[in-house]
Amino acid sequence: MKRHPVLSFLVVAYLFSWGLFAASQRMPGGGSTWVQAAVGVLYMWGPAVAVLVLRRRLGVSWAQMGLVAKGIRWKWMGLAALMAVCVPVATLFYNWVLGDLMGIAAFGHTEVSKAMALSVVEQQLASAGRSPAQVEGSLSTLAALPLNGFTILMVILVTGFVAGSTVNLIAALGEELGWRGLLLHLTRHRGLVPHVLFTGVAWGLWHAPLILKGHNYPDHPVGGVFMMCALTTAMALPLAWVRIRSGCVWAAALLHGTLNGVAGAGLLFHEGGSDLAGGPAGVGAVLALLTIGAALFLLDPHFRKEFATA
Repeated sequence: MKRHPVLSFLVVAYLFSWGLFAASQRMPGGGSTWVQAAVGVLYMWGPAVAVLVLRRRLGVSWAQMGLVAKGIRWKWMGLAALMAVCVPVATLFYNWVLGDLMGIAAFGHTEVSKAMALSVVEQQLASAGRSPAQVEGSLSTLAALPLNGFTILMVILVTGFVAGSTVNLIAALGEELGWRGLLLHLTRHRGLVPHVLFTGVAWGLWHAPLILKGHNYPDHPVGGVFMMCALTTAMALPLAWVRIRSGCVWAAALLHGTLNGVAGAGLLFHEGGSDLAGGPAGVGAVLALLTIGAALFLLDPHFRKEFATA
């Protein structure tokens, strides 16, 4: 096991998460909403389970994985949350440029306005089987709120941040303790780019059972597996950056949890197109993350050197 620590980590993480998912599909009531939600949270803890199984055998301390209570560089924690909040805004921008300005149909139509939000809500309520009277009542309530499109977006982002820094942070820690904790410790000596590429693909494929079941890309489950790998690879550099700069894995969990919390912020201001391109986890989101990652890579050259030092 010590001879192949990375492979051992991946095997345990995959076996736990994939096995849990397979078991949930066979259990009575496995398709219910609450069961799926519970399985989704437990699924995220597969990498942490691998850490608990392997850490002592590999001789890796909690501090080496960034699970510390002292020495945390708090300003980078704040920047992690700020980066996460910027991602859905940048995603909307790229979807607007590619869809509305360049006319690429796959990116749909983007408009940050109250009218667009009401239109999307109406479609969602109708597709959920609400009666015309119920739809009209809900729309009337929303229309009466003294909020414009920008304010609605800000409210959603703030709400997502609160979730990301509390409940979502604990759930995301289950993943980050593995990906940016043990796996980063085991692979950082190879350099930043190899770590980002390897972790991004391994992390993306780990999501495969959920994606094939319709998560994130309900219209393209098979293509969604490849898009998820692109998304996680684009996320890997910002996550590695906050992990190293903050000196703790908590910052990566905060960024990850907040990203999960705010990812759907743009749904009310976007319609049409493909979930692979204009969806909250589509090409627009990948471009947003790549932009942030490129800025960090270019503006902080010392980070690349610090990353490779054990």
